[in-house]
Amino acid sequence: MLEERGLAKFKLPWRLFVEWINPGEACFRSVERILLSLKTKFQEIDIVELAELGKALVIDGKLQSTLYDEYWYHEALVHPPMLAHPHPTKVLIIGGGEGATLREVLKHKSVREVVMVDVDEEMIKIAREHLAEWHQGAFNDSRVKIIVEDGRKFVENTTNNTYDVVILDLVDPTEGGPATHLYTREFYQEIYRILVDDGIMVTQATSPILMPKVYATIYKTISSVFPSVTPYITYVRSYNGLWGFVMASKKRYAIPSADKIDKMIRERIHGELKFYDSQTHQWMFSLPKPIRKIVEEMGEIATDTNPPYTPT
Repeated sequence: MLEERGLAKFKLPWRLFVEWINPGEACFRSVERILLSLKTKFQEIDIVELAELGKALVIDGKLQSTLYDEYWYHEALVHPPMLAHPHPTKVLIIGGGEGATLREVLKHKSVREVVMVDVDEEMIKIAREHLAEWHQGAFNDSRVKIIVEDGRKFVENTTNNTYDVVILDLVDPTEGGPATHLYTREFYQEIYRILVDDGIMVTQATSPILMPKVYATIYKTISSVFPSVTPYITYVRSYNGLWGFVMASKKRYAIPSADKIDKMIRERIHGELKFYDSQTHQWMFSLPKPIRKIVEEMGEIATDTNPPYTPT
């Protein structure tokens, strides 16, 4: 695990976790403690204590989430599509093994059922025991059904028009990784099929700055299936900058304007949010000109025979 792949043996008073972002860039982080390190059937999992970012989840040598700013990512992923839908009652989450996406979905008063599908049962067990700060008891909510299965297989066996919102909280599409087949046109066609007529989907879409071609490819692939598609971004320090998402719907929909977001949060969500509000919303959906250019000019449609891969 990290001892084998990522802890650099420098003559320094600390251990460094080296995370390669792409072939030309790497990030160095000081590791204070390794809390857990094991290999499941699908992936290598490490839980560590980082000097600057605190407790962190690392999968296959890639930093997935830190206690410092996990809510920046999870609130950005969940609340825009949930608020864009008029009354989401049934939600599907694919991935999101640490339980934080589930936590955010359950804050919505209208939700009656959440199905969470993850291929790695051990990841869920680890999260239950070691990542309580993330899930905050969400796994035990009576509205939740946990299914251990490949996400694509589950979707293919789901009947039409089942879910109001589908949230894809996936690891990046690395070559040979467990999620590559969840970023193709064929898979998005299946997501389209299982959504209700006014259903909305969202996926994490990697970094528009560090992995621009992959980000643009995910956008273009979803656009080949859904009539209404919106890219947006947030900042996540743990991910070394801007992070991208793509939201889509079977019907044309209006993203709530910034002046309505705070009112909707008060009316539709239990408790307060730590990151997402009207001002944050306005920034997230105002893509800088260079990122708009990336979306317009880069990328291609990904298929099962030509899936996207993050650079390694």
